Amino acid sequence: MDLKQTHKAHRVRKAGASVKKKQQKNKNAEKNNPKAFAMQSAQKADRMARRKAELDEKKYHVPMADRTPIVPPPLVVAVVGPPQSGKTTLIKSLVRRYTKNTLSEIRGPVTVVSGKHQRLTFMECANDISAMTDLAKVADLVILTIDASFGFEMETFEFLNLLQTHGMPKVMGVLTHLDGFKDNKRLKVVKKNFKHRFWTEVYDGAKLFYLSGVENGRYLDREILNLSRFVSVVKLRPLAWRSTHPYMMVDRVQDLTDPELLESNPKANRTVALYGYLRGTHMKGRDRVHIPGAGDYQLDETEKLPDPCPIPDKERKRLDERHKLIYAPMSEVNGVMYDKDAVYIDLRKSAHEEQAEEEEGERMLNELQKVNTISDQLATQQFSLFSNAKPITADALRRPAVFDEAKGDEDGELDSGSASESTAGDQLSSSEDEDSQDEDDGEDILRNVDASDSSNESDSDSQSSDATMRLAPIHTGVKRVNLMDLVYGQADSDQSKPVEDIDDCIKSLAISDDLDESKLRKFFITNPGDSEDEEGSDSSEEEGDDTGDFEDLEVGSNDEGEQPASESEEEEEEEEENEFGLAADKMKKLKSKFDRIYGSDDESNVKKNFYQQKKEELQKYVDDTRDEMEELSTINYRWAGEYVKVVISDMPYEFMQGFNPHLPVVLGGIPNEEGLSLITLRIKRHRWYPKILKTGDPLVISVGWRRFQTIPTYFMNDRIKNRMLKYTPEHMHCSAAVFGPYIQPGAGFCAYYMKRAHNFGVAATGTVLENSQTIDIVKKVKLTGFPDKIHRHTAYIKRMFNSSLEVAKFEGAAIKTVSGIRGQVKKAHGNNGVFRATFEDRIKTSDIVFLRAFHTIPIKRFYNPITSLLSVTYMRTIAEIRRSKNLPVPNKKDSHYKPIERVVKRFNPLRIPKSLESELPFKAKTKRVLTDAPSRAVVMDKQDKRVADLLGQLNLLYKDKARKRRETVQKKKEDYAKKRMAEENDADARRKKKRKAFFRREGQNQKGAGSSVKD
Repeated sequence: MDLKQTHKAHRVRKAGASVKKKQQKNKNAEKNNPKAFAMQSAQKADRMARRKAELDEKKYHVPMADRTPIVPPPLVVAVVGPPQSGKTTLIKSLVRRYTKNTLSEIRGPVTVVSGKHQRLTFMECANDISAMTDLAKVADLVILTIDASFGFEMETFEFLNLLQTHGMPKVMGVLTHLDGFKDNKRLKVVKKNFKHRFWTEVYDGAKLFYLSGVENGRYLDREILNLSRFVSVVKLRPLAWRSTHPYMMVDRVQDLTDPELLESNPKANRTVALYGYLRGTHMKGRDRVHIPGAGDYQLDETEKLPDPCPIPDKERKRLDERHKLIYAPMSEVNGVMYDKDAVYIDLRKSAHEEQAEEEEGERMLNELQKVNTISDQLATQQFSLFSNAKPITADALRRPAVFDEAKGDEDGELDSGSASESTAGDQLSSSEDEDSQDEDDGEDILRNVDASDSSNESDSDSQSSDATMRLAPIHTGVKRVNLMDLVYGQADSDQSKPVEDIDDCIKSLAISDDLDESKLRKFFITNPGDSEDEEGSDSSEEEGDDTGDFEDLEVGSNDEGEQPASESEEEEEEEEENEFGLAADKMKKLKSKFDRIYGSDDESNVKKNFYQQKKEELQKYVDDTRDEMEELSTINYRWAGEYVKVVISDMPYEFMQGFNPHLPVVLGGIPNEEGLSLITLRIKRHRWYPKILKTGDPLVISVGWRRFQTIPTYFMNDRIKNRMLKYTPEHMHCSAAVFGPYIQPGAGFCAYYMKRAHNFGVAATGTVLENSQTIDIVKKVKLTGFPDKIHRHTAYIKRMFNSSLEVAKFEGAAIKTVSGIRGQVKKAHGNNGVFRATFEDRIKTSDIVFLRAFHTIPIKRFYNPITSLLSVTYMRTIAEIRRSKNLPVPNKKDSHYKPIERVVKRFNPLRIPKSLESELPFKAKTKRVLTDAPSRAVVMDKQDKRVADLLGQLNLLYKDKARKRRETVQKKKEDYAKKRMAEENDADARRKKKRKAFFRREGQNQKGAGSSVKD
């Protein structure tokens, strides 16, 4: 019997990865219908495309090259605000947040490590227009502190205007003193008002932080944490001026002047060392720099120093290693503080420690504090020239030293021998930094050889033989090679020099016979791959020569200079990969040059828009420049990002005498900006400055790194000439010509008066247009004369000129009378200034003749650098001089404005002769109208006269009644207005009384509710 085979039914999986995969595959099945989701409206699609394109265009800005170095310098964070607004407390709180250190006082810049790849330099801005101007030029990020209990102050708006003219960095606002607001609703309204006012001055969406209160001398940790996060992640856009100029904000100042010189002349010029991070571009050793507030100087020395606050780019290997998170040399950090001429170390002792005995470190510090002058120190010092000799003091008379000659000779020989051995050993392991010291040691050896040969002639043969054996490696085991001939291609003529020729030993060097000369030449030639004798020769060289160290000069000690086998194998592998047989750095340079000319192979074929192409071109240019600069690292250049020490001599003593660490000291490079010329500016008076600016008043201009006082001459160009203006326009731009140093066209500037006379200090802002040596500015001159003799259309004019020479200068000039008759100057008549002129019509004796001319105004060449860090001397305005000397303003009657009274002249009627009138057209002839009935006088009889009198009386009565009616209506209106006013006053009194009662009742209810809650 056959049974039908049955199979188990398939169970469809309802969960798992396969089900999810199938669901994901069929998820968008419904949306794949092209007809269902086709474009419905072409206009809507066009609108959406346009809107998307506009949004993309708003994101674009002018591409700029980012020249930030690989290890960037710390960002300069300026904390700015009016006095008592919380600047110092804010910096202390941020420093505590980043470094866990508490600063007792903020003096000068404070550098902290804010992250793995970022550092910040905090600088508190003093309430001084000069300090605000200098700090606005170098700040990368500005934190504005605003006192919420008082409101915005003028210092905040002044600093914002300074930022706008010198390059606008990132700006953040901090609202302090919010703990004074007890009502939350009122606090919310205040925050909103401040935020929108802050957006108006900076830009919409600018960050404004709120600090509610102070605990333990610092702001709340949560609020400071929020602020510090925003500061750490802020993105900065490079500014054109700072990217093309080297500058440095000084964080430490040291006086290197000789104390003896200061003791003899306290007012002598100082030698000052300035320390700080170099920013912007590179700086050479002998560059000219400008210190705002101190003047122009030339650098005597630039030296790269180890970074005092490096980025923690490596992990700690031992527990005793600590990353330095703060560097504030002018502030007291961990008890150490640097001043302008000293280092202060605070030794805090408790009561029981003061009674204990001093330790060795404290004793050394106490001795250092008792240092006297050099002359006092030398007076108590004594020393011995030779062993077993009598000590010599500064007070002792000069006399020959007496000692045992035999013993001294032995000591001298031993010293020379040991020196030769140590020097020979040092030449093997010396690096490039010790070359100069090795050369001096080699010269000492050769001098000792010469001395031993000359002095030991009279000694015993045993002593000379011992010295010869000690100096044998120098004479027998090596050859002397002239480095100049060896490096620059004359090695074939090199021959070993005899020992007797000691005069030229300074230029030679003792080198082993086993050292290859081509290897030595490699370390002196700029491009090692260019030499023909080096191609393919590296593989056949000995392993120990690749390090660049010379072999040991002692016989049998060549093993110390050999290189490990692993390193030589790696170099051989690299050389095998190079199919051209060139050095690796040479190949890298050639490849970058090829890519720069023909383009690299790895470029994507994706089409890029214009903006992306420009950004990539700029970045590629910067990268290529950085690669080229890395090859010039041996030149005496200091690069951006390095911590640099700069030495300046001939610094005025006032700089150190009046040094204030609270004021910023900025050192800026001034390439090609030293000469003086005339500068054309486009200037506009600030809308908040209450007075207009006057030509001739000295004005302080801050442009570039400089602040200087000059005398501007304002003018406007009418496309023909530059016409001088006595005052600046009210709400317009005008031009100004000033005398000052060369400055880059397009740079912004701000102007202010040296002595603040108003609440708002910034007087004007503008832009530099051009530098030139001459600017022609003219002023209108109106010369007046009077007719002397008149002959038809010719007249002789007097009292306009004083001599015939002046007349000759104005021959052919156009003149005009008051009545509008035009004329021209012809020739002089006599020597008293009278000249003949012709007019287009006959003039009268009462006419006044005007000649309008233009006179060239000389530009006042006045340039006074503002030395706010030294003794300040500046020019005062005429008004300030008058006020200081109580002089009245000159009163000129001719300058007063008087009402003009002109007498109306009555002219005779125009009479045309009949013969001429007959020839005129009919339209111009005089019309005579003839009437038929002649005019007659009307004579009334008695009846008509009575009727006229009655009508006049009735009209008079009507007018009188109308006048009375108007007076009655006016009186009623006045009475009604008085009545309404009284009613309104009564109603106001009732409403006021009712409001007072209501609020009194509400206050009592709230007070009762509060007391019940406390109970």
